[in-house]
Amino acid sequence: MLNEKITRVLSNHRHSDNRTIPQPLTRHQIISLLVSSLSPNESQENLTDTIQDTLNELQAEGEVLAGRRNHYCMAPPMVLAQNKEDLRNLLFRGDRAYLTLAHQVLESQKNPQNPLLLRPKSNQFHRIKDRLSQAGIRLLTISDSIENLPIPRRPLKSELRSTWTEDPFSIKNWQNGSYIQRYIPCNEAQKERWRNPSSESIKNEDILRLPTGEYLWFEDQNFYELEPDLAILAMFYQDKQMGCPLKIIWDEPPGKLNLQGVYLPSTYAQWLWHISEPGEEYRTRNFQSKNWPLVKEAFKRLGAKLV
Repeated sequence: MLNEKITRVLSNHRHSDNRTIPQPLTRHQIISLLVSSLSPNESQENLTDTIQDTLNELQAEGEVLAGRRNHYCMAPPMVLAQNKEDLRNLLFRGDRAYLTLAHQVLESQKNPQNPLLLRPKSNQFHRIKDRLSQAGIRLLTISDSIENLPIPRRPLKSELRSTWTEDPFSIKNWQNGSYIQRYIPCNEAQKERWRNPSSESIKNEDILRLPTGEYLWFEDQNFYELEPDLAILAMFYQDKQMGCPLKIIWDEPPGKLNLQGVYLPSTYAQWLWHISEPGEEYRTRNFQSKNWPLVKEAFKRLGAKLV
């Protein structure tokens, strides 16, 4: 699968001076490496868009970190537990260079069908946490409470990255003839809320998305690059301000959540992924009935509407 190829590429590229740290790669470098690994009979059609979608997905799941100018790097290694009492199945996330070590220090038997699933020999939370910490791996719990999930908001001045010295609208030759897009809260699907603006129509606190994937925030006549998570939180904030909640398809029962075409802040995605199982279709998740109230509360906090 493409997500596995990308995590392998990013995990295998290490800093020459410090092998414990993965080497960031640009999206162009990632695409070039993946293209060179394709067999002659594999199609390259729409590969760039597919890779970008997969990078967005990996970032939402907490697997990959996105940096400036479309640089991507594996997230630091961590292990997720349902809570301090339920330690039967732990989920590994981030830098795959640490995966084998995680299995070793926990004396976990590898699951051929899902090598990211850890089943530690010990059932004591603090002992597991100490062993992972000594190996440079964090242990986090998905709390029964959702109070730690961030609330949609506009970005703080201190969170805005350096200004763009060049007006993005002055760049005429974007790749594939694409255009800059502006986020417009409305009663449409999330992907339909991105519209092609003119430079004259841009106003204060607009969220822009460049054809290269970066998000920009316009304020006081300046364009600032936004981290994707901040951009997504700002999108949901603007939805709330305009009274246009994003509608999420929720089939209850059987507790099936359809997130196709929906980008969530990474903390929400990681939390939802850990209390669910993958569905038969892409970006669908299945939840046990005990977790249905949690799903509803999480999306209420986010300002989205389950339909």
